[in-house]
Amino acid sequence: MSKFAIGETVDKATDDHEAGTVVAVFPTTDGNFRYAVDVEGYGALQFFNEEKLVVHSD
Repeated sequence: MSKFAIGETVDKATDDHEAGTVVAVFPTTDGNFRYAVDVEGYGALQFFNEEKLVVHSD
């Protein structure tokens, strides 16, 4: 089961903790998950491994 769900707000775990919304979840062949995230201000989707994301904190 994936750690994050579609529609959930997440932050990048590294760098400057940019916030975004999960728009798709993809299972990988090795049993992990990758996430398509609409990161605010980019105008394009970014793709992340599960360990690169954390739950957004207000």
